[in-house]
Amino acid sequence: MRELVILAAVVSALHAASLPTDTDVQYECQEDQDNIATLEAESFINDHHRHGYKFKFVSLDSRSAEEKKVRLCDTVVLGITLEETECHIVNPKPLDQCTTRMETQTKVKAKCNVTVSSVEGKAAVKRYICDTEPASHEILLTKCPDCPSLLPLHDPKALESVKTALQKFNKESDHKSYFKLMEVGRISTQWMFSGQSFFAQFAIMETNCTNKEAPQNEESCKALCGDQARYGFCKSSKFGNEEPVNVECEIYEAQNITHPMKHPFPCHGFVKIPPAIYPICPFPPPRLCRGPPDFIRPRPPPQ
Repeated sequence: MRELVILAAVVSALHAASLPTDTDVQYECQEDQDNIATLEAESFINDHHRHGYKFKFVSLDSRSAEEKKVRLCDTVVLGITLEETECHIVNPKPLDQCTTRMETQTKVKAKCNVTVSSVEGKAAVKRYICDTEPASHEILLTKCPDCPSLLPLHDPKALESVKTALQKFNKESDHKSYFKLMEVGRISTQWMFSGQSFFAQFAIMETNCTNKEAPQNEESCKALCGDQARYGFCKSSKFGNEEPVNVECEIYEAQNITHPMKHPFPCHGFVKIPPAIYPICPFPPPRLCRGPPDFIRPRPPPQ
């Protein structure tokens, strides 16, 4: 009897191993394969999102097939909704473990049109463009009138609280390396009896300076690159005018991540100004300095 049970278990395991998975299926842009395409779109967008937080797929809102054929597959345009999570891009946590923000935290949604086709039997994203917007302040006031509201990421007073928080972290940290600011992820504010309060989230990166030498020569400290650097994510709060800044940071082990783009707002036209969030920039990036075609360029005068 025991041998029959073992044999049945082996047969069941072999059968399960032989069943096709999403990675084994030949993607052909069919409607019943939209889950494959949306997963690829979610992954691709996050891989090319260089600032702010990871986004998670929420819903498929529309689909349309273009007439042009790519290999054996119609190119499909999917309208999808993504929501911003609480995981910053430097956080190595898998996306399925990241939670999306609640309404009271000013939820951020991205409506994207993603063009997907089949390349060697796999779903491949060709381009996308997204409209990224936070929930309106009126909605937040209706659901939570006492909740903090978002500030522009370049608010001077809020940035001063971030600077003070980072100085406090480096001073009290047990890490040998000095960390510098990579970017501010979010800033919110709330008025209290003691004055205006600030709540900030920001990413930091490890430098080639030690904690002892950095304060005297901060500008010369260069961020480490690639898999040599450790990154971190901090949350700070400053209650009122007189209270000291509180700060807590998570430091992640070195990982091979791509450095963010130099300019914090490479596609500011796709988000309300002044920006309080990081938008999902279009892919491929638009050519902003495109010259006129050759056939309309003025010809040089004859010699």
